[in-house]
Amino acid sequence: MSDAAISGAMDAARVFLADDDERWNYINRQMAILDYNSGIQDSREEGLREGRREGRREGIGIGRVGMLAELVRDGILTPGQAAEKAGMREKEFQKAMENLKMSNEETP
Repeated sequence: MSDAAISGAMDAARVFLADDDERWNYINRQMAILDYNSGIQDSREEGLREGRREGRREGIGIGRVGMLAELVRDGILTPGQAAEKAGMREKEFQKAMENLKMSNEETP
C-alpha cells in the first residue's frame, strides 16, 4: 500500500471513531451478522444430528426386519411370529420383506 492509501484509511478511521452513533450502529450491525451466522450454523448442526438419529433408527429397523426375514426363510419362525417380534402386522412384515428383497437385488 502507498503512504497516501494508508493516510486515507487512517483519516477515515479517525472520522469513524469520532462519531459515537456511527460506531455503535456499526458494532450493532456486526453483532447482528455474527448472531445470524451463528444461528445458521447451529441449525445446520442440529439438522445433521437429527438426520443421523433418524438414519440410525431406520437402519436398525431394516436390520431387524432383515434378521427376522432370514429366520422366516430358514423356517425357524413363521411370518406371524416374526411380525410380532418386529412390532408389525403380518401384512406389513411381508411387505417389508419384499422391499428388502427388492433393495438387495438392486444393490450391486
